[in-house]
Amino acid sequence: MQKLLLLPLFCLSLYGEQYNIDTLIEKAITSSPDLNISHSTYQISVEQSSQADAEYLPTVDLYGGAGYVSINSDATDAKGSLITGKVTASQLIYDFGKTGGNMDVYAEEANASYAIYQQKISDKVYEVKRDYYDLSRKSLLIKVYEENVKLNEQQYTRAKRYFEAGIKTKIDVIDAKVRLIEANIELENAKYDLKLSYVTLSKTIGNLDDSLDDNVYVPDINTSDGSHDRLPVETMNGRELVQYAFTHRHELKSYKHKIKSAQSKVRQESGDYYPGIYLGGDYQYNSVDSELQLYVPEQQWNANINVKWNLFGGFRTEAKTEEAKLNLLQQNASYENAKLQIVEETSNAFIKLLKTDSNVALSEELVAAAKEKFGQAQQRYEHGLSDYIELQEARQGYVNATADLVVNFYEYYISLASLDRAIGR
Repeated sequence: MQKLLLLPLFCLSLYGEQYNIDTLIEKAITSSPDLNISHSTYQISVEQSSQADAEYLPTVDLYGGAGYVSINSDATDAKGSLITGKVTASQLIYDFGKTGGNMDVYAEEANASYAIYQQKISDKVYEVKRDYYDLSRKSLLIKVYEENVKLNEQQYTRAKRYFEAGIKTKIDVIDAKVRLIEANIELENAKYDLKLSYVTLSKTIGNLDDSLDDNVYVPDINTSDGSHDRLPVETMNGRELVQYAFTHRHELKSYKHKIKSAQSKVRQESGDYYPGIYLGGDYQYNSVDSELQLYVPEQQWNANINVKWNLFGGFRTEAKTEEAKLNLLQQNASYENAKLQIVEETSNAFIKLLKTDSNVALSEELVAAAKEKFGQAQQRYEHGLSDYIELQEARQGYVNATADLVVNFYEYYISLASLDRAIGR
């Protein structure tokens, strides 16, 4: 039973048409609805940035019309048809950072949205790993409980044989039967727990087409000992992990872009204190009947420089500028708060990893000791040196120790995945 242990991460591979952890992650990234929503949000922000960029480009409009004109005066009475074509153009020259600030606002918001999307991917990778390892743990526990059923069946058969030979009492047979029934109940519950894990994993992946039931590869690596030595070792200490998180965590990157966006927003709003300078011009061509040619020019054009300056807007500019400054302070505070949360997440994940590492090592020792105790208890019981209760306790202790080793082994990989997410690795 102690051979039924979890595999190292690098042993995961795809067998046949079954999904391994890598293909499950790939499937989640491509089909998960929440990731698709986040990606669409990013694409929307990119389009909004493009709209903002257009404000610094020239605008060109074309106008065309046809109609009938009548000119009445003391000197003339002319009538005729008129066909007009007109092109107007306008180009912003300078507005003291208002338009440039608006462009930077949307550009940084797009960058922040992309960082959030990347963080969502990181979160999804962790969720898939967590649910996959949980499913694998429950799958392997079924084998532990199947082995427990076999041990209880053997004991039940042995108890009946001893009772028929007059060596043991009826109570030993009844107790063995009770233990066998309890073992079967535990096994059935484990099977239902595994089915629930498939449902959870399917939801995490966003799977609607293919059934994952019995279609996920769960490696069965047999190791007689040294399971703790197979664990991947974290090479960085706590301080190094936190510094790594500050550099690589996408959530922090999004806050940095939001801070830059808030700074640009201040520049944009304060730009309303100053005028905007524009270059404009238009060209018009008219086609008229001969009677109107003296009054309507065939071609005309003009070019000009315009200045637009809002001298008073009811203190709106001042209020918007102060609002933008307060938002900048808020974004800076949110960034610092996010750093504190990441320090907490990273530290907790690292401590839990150390804890599970210790638990695996101790569980491995406990399995060896419990197995030896169970063997001794069997010999003592067969030679009449102990009662049935001692044998049952030794066997149950061995089963529980083996199950705990499996649980702790998988918990180590879940803890490692949690640490990877916390530091953005």
